[in-house]
Amino acid sequence: MSRWDQLNIFFNKTGAVVIFGLNALRGRTINSQGAAVGAWNSSNAESLIRYTVKKGYRIHGWELGNELSGNGVGTRVAAGQYASDTKSLQSIVQNVYAGFEAKPQVLAPGGFFDENWFTEFIHKTPQSLQVVTHHIYNLGPGSAGDLIPKILDPSVLDGISQTFKSLQSLLEKSNTPAVAWVGESGGAYNSGHNLVTNAFVFSFWYLDQLGMSASYDTKTYCRQTLIGGNYGLLDTNTSYRIRITTG
Repeated sequence: MSRWDQLNIFFNKTGAVVIFGLNALRGRTINSQGAAVGAWNSSNAESLIRYTVKKGYRIHGWELGNELSGNGVGTRVAAGQYASDTKSLQSIVQNVYAGFEAKPQVLAPGGFFDENWFTEFIHKTPQSLQVVTHHIYNLGPGSAGDLIPKILDPSVLDGISQTFKSLQSLLEKSNTPAVAWVGESGGAYNSGHNLVTNAFVFSFWYLDQLGMSASYDTKTYCRQTLIGGNYGLLDTNTSYRIRITTG
């Protein structure tokens, strides 16, 4: 837990609002079709959460998993099972933070939007989920040679609007108080592209994303990443100054 202690000292000094992603694959097995099956083993997550409360560390939210929705990335978890596991996380949070007036939010699934999967998942988590998170990398791989034309093409940028629109409509029609967040987005996946996603031109993509997400009632937009890759918000070569791509 020493690294967790060190991180929380940093969080406290900076006033950071912390969302921590929990390993949602623990306890599952991967079948021959590439799906992760079985219930989530929450014991390790519960131990971390209890330790966090014992130490008095402030966590704004606990998020279950990373890119396991729909077809997943590497592997996937069925929506019904994921909903059951989210209920388990909600139960842990309610139990561990009993007596606290303000409790951390429960977030999930932190994956790419698949309408059928998200519909089932949200339908089965009406009271155990506060935030629905999804990821966006609408420019494709960072290795692509046409990133700049894509960034400057309104029709390409507008292509992701259907995702925002579909999720907004789904939440409005569902019996859930949960709101939508972009939990992770860096434009071009696999660490972006040097001299593109860490340059001024990338501001056009970022500002377009912020405006579009706001227009579809997205409550929070999280960038990938703070430090690292070619889309980091901090420039490690200039004493960690904020890059111009933050707008």
